[in-house]
Amino acid sequence: MVRRISVGPIGQNVYLVESPASPLVIVDPGAEAERILAEALAALGRIGERRACIACTHGHLDHVGALGVLAEGLRAAGVELSVYAPEGDRAYFGPEAEATNRRVFQGIHAMGYFHKFWAPVPEPDVYFGDGFELPGTGVTAIHTPGHTRGSSCFLADSGSALISGDTLFEGGRGRTDNFDSDEADIVASIRERLCSLPEATRVWPGHGEPTTVGRERPHYR
Repeated sequence: MVRRISVGPIGQNVYLVESPASPLVIVDPGAEAERILAEALAALGRIGERRACIACTHGHLDHVGALGVLAEGLRAAGVELSVYAPEGDRAYFGPEAEATNRRVFQGIHAMGYFHKFWAPVPEPDVYFGDGFELPGTGVTAIHTPGHTRGSSCFLADSGSALISGDTLFEGGRGRTDNFDSDEADIVASIRERLCSLPEATRVWPGHGEPTTVGRERPHYR
């Protein structure tokens, strides 16, 4: 089951993927760490688990701003936690994170957001590539570069749900006006990697409302 939590002033979507006897998957903790923590602990109670992983579709601040505080809170609560981030977005995590995100938000003239929400972004436990499966979850990464070099989506719920980050939205796609983005790449990612999925696949985007592959596919023929 995929649950959506909208956080922060620009409505970034955080997702919880709940499956009995599997670690809880938390995707893109962008803001409101304490709220996400409470929701995650409730979900762990529902599925009877003390294992969780945090997985990031990409490294932009509005998708990772709550990562550090959330990870600390989960570990303090006794949760066995692993954190995963895309290989191509290494510069958005750890010691380079502040400079990289500052460059992004300067480029889109949104330094007000950066100054208000910046928080240190820790290194993940694992950087993943295309086809990586979050251990024990059945959730698989699909590398979809374009919004950033490392941008990825997650296929969940036995392939019936796609958590698409800022690659594919209802009626649109992610912006490509940053230093490490590329319009041709994001269109190719959607056309070649995502539109090949079954049309009934539910798409859960990084912002906005859910859609389906079938609804979006005609825009990319």
